[in-house]
This record gives sequence, structure tokens and C-alpha cells, in this order.
Amino acid sequence: MPTTVNQQNTQHHSQGGKKILLLVFFCLTVLVCLTAAIFYDYQKKTITEAARINLTMLANLKARQVGHWRHERIIHARLLTANRDLLTSIESFIAQRTPDRANHIIQSLTPALSDSEDHAIVLTDTKGQPLLSVGENLDLKAHIDPEPLIQAIEEHHVMFSKLFHVHKSLTVHHNDHSHSHTQSSHVHMNLIAPLYRDGNPDNEVLGALIFIVNPQHFLVPLMTSWPVPSPSAESVLVRKLGDKVLRLTPTRHAVDPKMLVTVEPPEGYDTPGSRIVEEREGTFLGYDYRQIPVFAAVKKVDDSPWFLIAKIDEKEVLAPLFKIAAVEAVTAILILLAAGLMMVLWWRRQQALYQASYYQQQLQHQMLSQRFDNLTRFANDIVLLIDGEGQIIDSNERAIEAYGYSRDELSTFKLKDLCDLSPQECGLFWEQLHAEQGIRFDTLQFRYDGTTFPVEISARWIEMDQTRLVQAIIRDISERKAAEDQLVHQAYHDPLTGLPNRMLISDRLKQAVAKARRHQTLAVLLLLDLDRFKNINDTLGHAVGDRILKTLSERMQTTLRDTDTVARFGGDEFMILLEGIHELSDVVSLAQKLSDLVTQAIIIDDQEMCLTTSIGISVAPEDSLDVDQLIRFADTAMYRAKEQGRNNFQFYTPDMNAHAGRRLQLENNLRKALQRQEMVVYYQPQVEMESGRIIGSEALLRWQHPEHGMISPNDFIPLAEETGIIQEIGSWALEQACLQTVEWQKRQPDLSIAVNLSARQFRNENLDKEIEQILRRTGLSADYLELELTESLLMHDVDAAVDLMIRLTDLGITLAIDDFGTGYSSLSHLNSFPINKLKIDRSFVSSLSPSNTGIARTIITLARTLDMSIIAEGVETEDQRQQLLKLGCPLAQGYLFSRPVPAEEFDNMLNNVTILPDMPDCSKK
Repeated sequence: MPTTVNQQNTQHHSQGGKKILLLVFFCLTVLVCLTAAIFYDYQKKTITEAARINLTMLANLKARQVGHWRHERIIHARLLTANRDLLTSIESFIAQRTPDRANHIIQSLTPALSDSEDHAIVLTDTKGQPLLSVGENLDLKAHIDPEPLIQAIEEHHVMFSKLFHVHKSLTVHHNDHSHSHTQSSHVHMNLIAPLYRDGNPDNEVLGALIFIVNPQHFLVPLMTSWPVPSPSAESVLVRKLGDKVLRLTPTRHAVDPKMLVTVEPPEGYDTPGSRIVEEREGTFLGYDYRQIPVFAAVKKVDDSPWFLIAKIDEKEVLAPLFKIAAVEAVTAILILLAAGLMMVLWWRRQQALYQASYYQQQLQHQMLSQRFDNLTRFANDIVLLIDGEGQIIDSNERAIEAYGYSRDELSTFKLKDLCDLSPQECGLFWEQLHAEQGIRFDTLQFRYDGTTFPVEISARWIEMDQTRLVQAIIRDISERKAAEDQLVHQAYHDPLTGLPNRMLISDRLKQAVAKARRHQTLAVLLLLDLDRFKNINDTLGHAVGDRILKTLSERMQTTLRDTDTVARFGGDEFMILLEGIHELSDVVSLAQKLSDLVTQAIIIDDQEMCLTTSIGISVAPEDSLDVDQLIRFADTAMYRAKEQGRNNFQFYTPDMNAHAGRRLQLENNLRKALQRQEMVVYYQPQVEMESGRIIGSEALLRWQHPEHGMISPNDFIPLAEETGIIQEIGSWALEQACLQTVEWQKRQPDLSIAVNLSARQFRNENLDKEIEQILRRTGLSADYLELELTESLLMHDVDAAVDLMIRLTDLGITLAIDDFGTGYSSLSHLNSFPINKLKIDRSFVSSLSPSNTGIARTIITLARTLDMSIIAEGVETEDQRQQLLKLGCPLAQGYLFSRPVPAEEFDNMLNNVTILPDMPDCSKK
């Protein structure tokens, strides 16, 4: 046990306590002696200063309230005069003066009229002549002051007029059929708001709106109220008139308490009125209009000619001084005598008990320490033994190792000295410990070098040799805290990129919206979706896709500001939150920079890859203040960017919701279109151009919607591709085309059918088996089925494409490349594809002329060289037909022969020998 240290501490404490007691008693004695001399002056200064402060605060408060009232009224008037609809109605009324236009203006002004504060709202022309009014029936000419009206119109701003009386004669009828005349009046002021064409002050003045304001609603009650009961206090609103003062509100003690009374400050007195004449503000001790000493405060109302006076009689302020001084003086003397007596008695008792207490304590500590050593000396956790005052009595080896102090040094501390706790938290700790058997809480503790470490303290009361002590078991939880921090980080961050995830950026977006609303800035949300990123995952694998996502996330972080947030929203989507934005032009620059950043080449395993991104942008608070709506709006704008061809950015606009809703409706209807038998297959004949004989047809899908009519394939085919419904629709269309062709072959056995394959259908590994089953069910020979593929579809995965094409041709199916020449395919790949036919794209056919046949000639020559048949599509004129025949192209389809038609019309065409046109160019129809 650290006996020597404790003994020295106890002796030092005893000597220090004696000195403190003597010093306290001496100070109390001096205080009592001085109180009698200085008390009166001190109390008077205190009360006087308190009165000055209260008056200053009250005057400032009421002046601000009056100023705010004026400002709010002016803002209200400006907003009303900026209403485009109201201005248009007023302009029309001034021009035509019709009752319906007047009624429209009255309906617009009525909601802005406060019955309790405004008498009326009057519309005047530029010369101040009333045109119409809303509110009370008043003598408008008597209520309108022309001078401030003209000034407001000339200076182009909203302004108040002065307060003034309006007198009104009343006729009183008596029972004896006589009558008498009386005069009544009321005080009001006008708020004048000029009106301009289109709300622009630079344009022509249309007139003015005059708000006839009732001061009895706000100004008079504000001036006559006082926060506490007082027989003399009052506040008055006044205005300087040369060397006189105009009282705008009634006074409490004046002979004439009416409003708008002009008075001249008495000479030789420092009064509020004389200070207002000199335009001096502040608090002072002077005289009021009764020539009675008062404490007064003068404060000018901002942006107005008004001054506010708040005052209270000096006699009322100092009334409690003498009574309080006498009572406190007697009380202080009694307390001093009682304190001195108690100090003497306590000190004598402490001296008598000191020695016995000290030795008994030392003996008890020795016994407790021995038992403590046996139980906890070598425990893995820190164990401290603490007395009821919080003093550390003993500690184990782990405590010495953890804190870096010796056992004797630890015994000089209290538990609170080692813990990072405030005095309030320490007090709460002891309150809970006294109320319960034990408590447990987490905190930080200090080491010898000043560093901290997290701990969990379990403290409980124990009985040792009839002494109640506290045993604190302290566990170092640094590893647990680190694990918890890691879990929190994982909950709010993306494990792949380390960026904030959807949950964290949603929370930050909520805070950013609140901050933007408070600081009147913009919070901008950008949603980036990588275009066709699924192709990378499908072809190169998810590992490569993950490396690309990490590279892009690092680029974005280096591009953005420290205050911005970039998050991975999910899959190949990133979300960027921009705060403190003032101009949307900055957002446009950043969106373009992000788009360029994504398009920069990424090299993975010596393979260069280029991506693009579609960006949707929503802005708070312009678009919405709701976090979920902002995210949904950005997503809607992003899909609009994809519809615009990808690799661009779009700001959200309200019409996108309607477009997205229609798109969702189409998607929902598309899923049920087959069940409702809304899908129809049209057929466009393929003919021998020389003879005009139909040798086959191309099946083309149409959607006959019950509400929207015939929907273009350009609208629903991409949607079907995106949602995967194209698989089901494509299989149905293929089967319908095969069934119909079998029916037609009963009359023309060599008739073939051409069907387009979508990208999703072609990526189906079991496509050949499904087509074989369709051929078996329909009875169509594979020799008469032609599948049309696009160049870009074949170039997606050349090896897999070749394998599937071989399996299809093994079934006997003819394969054709549709829109040949537009997909930029390699000729070496083309040579390796088992292709039977090339289709010349309509863009090359439409540009044919005697001097421009190069591309079509090259394609025809290439097809002959590769031993492929050739057909031109989009033939619309006789000149095009003749040019193709000269170039050696035997087959064609197009509007020259027939548009795509239903099966019934195609059936009628089969009855004709040929369908060569004998009419002018049909493309001009």
C-alpha cells in the first residue's frame, strides 16, 4: 500500500484546509464591513443598468417588429404586383373597363386583403384616380394622398405614405323627426405599389395598387403593450417634423392621448422629443412630456422616418432599492456570524477526530489491499478499487501496464481523472451507481503519454471488512470498436469501389437539400449509367467489368470537388451529388467533363476499351425537395438521355414523367399483347424485278393497340428487346409466318418467307432447336425459311455467331445479312460466315443514279464473288428498278411493288401473275 504517499497527501490537505478556512472567514468579515459603505451605490448602479438594458432591448425589439412589419407589407405588395396574371387582367381592364375584367381583378385581390389590417385595396391610374377597390366602402379620394403616390411612381419603388386622419360626417336621426350632424374620423396609412407592364420596372407604368392600412391592428397594440405590469412604463411611435415631434400612436399619461398629435419638446430638458429632433438614438436618464424624471430609450425604425420611444419613471425603477438594501444587510450580518461560529466548531471537531481517523483508515486500506491482491492482482482486465469519493485505493498489474503509471502514482488519482468525462457525466455516474447495484458504460481513458483508448467500465459496490467500496473492472475494447467502425463503413460504402452506397448518398442528399433551401443555393443530382456495360460483363466477364468500375470511380473522385459526393448507386450506375451550386452552367460543364472522362480509353490486360455514359440530372429545390423524387427524376432524365442516342446528358423536365408513364404503360401492355391477340404479322412481297413474279415475302411485326391504334415497330421493338419480351414475340411471329407460308404454298409451292432475328433471339444458345421445333409444328420445309441477321449483331461475338449459323444452315435454313453495308463488318469475317444472301440497304438504293452506282455495284460484285444471292430493299421508283437490273441485281422489295400488307391482301396479290407497276412513282404519295 502507498502509505507514505497517502500520509503526505492527508497532512498537506489538512494544512491547506486550515488556510482556506481562515481566508474565507477573513474575506467574509471584509465583505460585511464594506457592504454597509458601498451597498447603496452598488444596488443603484445595478438597478439603473438593468433598467437601461431592458429599455434598450425592448426598444430594439419593438423597432425591429415595426421594421419587419413594414418590410413584410412591402414584400407582400411586390409579390402581388409581380403576378403576371393579375397584371394582364389590370392592363386589359384599363384598356376596356368591362365588368368581367373588373370582377377578375377583384377575385385576384380579395385573397390578398386582410380584413383585420387593411381597410381596402385600391387600383388607381397613373394620375392617382381610383379605378376600382376591394374591401370597405370608403371615400377613396379622401383616403388617397396624391403626393406619395406620384413619388412612388416616379421613383419606381413600393413605399408607405404618412399616417393621416380621414374625417367623416354622420347624420343622426331622432324620434322627434329631428336630426343632427356629427363628425367621426379614423387614422390610416397607405402602402403604394406601382404597376408596370409585364412586371418590369423598365416598362410602361400601368397605375398603382394602394393598400389602405389600419394601424389599430398592429402598430397601436404593439406600442400600448408592455412585457410586465407597470404603472408608468409606455412606448410611443413618433416622427420628426422640423423642430417638433408628431406622435403617431396614443400616449398613456398625456392630456390629449390621441394619435397624430404634434408637440414641441420643452426647452431646458433632456427629453426623448429633443433627442429625436437632434436625431440621436440611445438610452438616457432625462424627462418626459410631463417633466418627470424617466429612463428612456430612443431607437430609429430601419428604412423609415419613424422613431420608437420606450420609457419608465425613475421613481418606479428605484422603488425597491431601499427595502432590499436593508433586508440584505441584516441577512448578510447574520449569515456571517453564523458562518464564523460553525467554522470554529467544525475546525475543533476535525482536529479531535483527525488522528484517530487517519490511523484507522490506513489500517483498513492495508487489509483491503491484501484481499484485493489475492482476487485481482493478475487478472487480464484492469481492476481498480475505489472509495466512496472516487479516490483510487489500489490497482492490479494490468492497470499499471495499461496506464503507464506506477501503483503509487495511480493512488493519487480519482477515477474521473483517468476518464474522458465531463463533470455532469461524472455526477450522473455516481447517481446511477448509488441508485443501482452496478452499472456498465463505455468511455475513453487516458494513458501516461496523454493518448486515449476505448474501454468498457463495469462498476459495482462490494463489502470488504464492513466497508462499502467500488470495484471497477475495465476492459480495453479497442479491437471491438475497430470492428464496429468497419461494420459501419461496410453498411454505408460499396465493397467494390469503396464509394458511398445508395443509403449514404440518400442521407447526404437529404442534408444537401435542407442546406440548399437554407442558403438559397442549388443541390444537383447526376445519375450516370454506363451504356451497354452488360455486353462487357457478358463477353469479358464480371472480373473485367469490376476493374473498369474501379477505374472510373477513381477518375470521378479526382475530378470532383472535396464537397461533392460520388457514390455507386448499383450495378453500372454512379450517382454524384453537387452542393452549393449557384449557376446551372457549372453543372453543364461538369456533366460534359464526366462524359469525356468516361469516354477516355481504359486498358485492361493490354486490351483497350471505350465506354460512353448517359447522364440524368435533377435539381433541388427547383425540381423537388423530396429525396426519393429527386432520385426518380434523375433516373427519368437518364432514360431520356438513352433514348436520345446515349452518350449525352439531360436535365429533368416535367414532360419526361408523362413520357416515362407512357413508356411504362406500353411495357405493361406489351407483356399482354400476345394474350390479347393484338400482334399482327404483315408481309411485304419479294419479287423478280424482270418478270414481276412474287418469289417470297418478308414477315414484319405490327402491334394493333386497342387505344393507341397501330404502333410503329420503332416504338415497341426496342422496348421488347430491353425487357426480354422479344423472345416470346419473335417466336410467335416466326411460327405465324411459317404457318401462313405453308398455306400459300398450296398455290405457289416455291414461295419462301424471310423473318428478322433480334439480338436477344440470336444470343439464345438453343435457337436452332427452337426453330427446328417450329418448323416441325408448322410443316414448313427449312429450305423455304430465310432468317435475316444484321451485321452489328454478327460482330458481337464472331466465334459464337459462326457456330450458331452453321447449326442453322445444317437444318437447311437460308441466312441473309440485312441492311448490308451499314454495319462496318470485316470482309474476312464475312468470308467465314455461312451466309446465303446479301440484302442491299435502302440507303444505297435511294441514292442510285446513272452517275452514282459505285456502292451498289460493289455489293453486287461482292455477292457474286462469294457465290451469294442478292436482293435490294427499299425500291420505290422505276428508275431504281432499271438501274438495279443493269447492275445485275435480280430480286427486290419495296414500295414500288407493295407496302407491307396483312395476310388477306397479300393473298390477293398472289392471284395476280405479276405485280410490276404501271403507274407513276409511288414514293411521292
